[in-house]
Amino acid sequence: MRAFLLPLIAAAGLSGCSLLYDIGQERALDQCDRATSPQDRTACRKANSESYEDYEKRRQAAKEGRAP
Repeated sequence: MRAFLLPLIAAAGLSGCSLLYDIGQERALDQCDRATSPQDRTACRKANSESYEDYEKRRQAAKEGRAP
């Protein structure tokens, strides 16, 4: 039983950051839908549509002091 739980817990922990990022993105996009003008909604959606993978690449590049 332990052999089954350990990989499951590890996988859940590793995917946690991505899950939290996705939840935050959904909340941000919900806020975009409340913008008054179509231009504001479009700009908001564009600013908040970065995938977790792209965010992580950009974050790692900044951490290492190089351009993304």
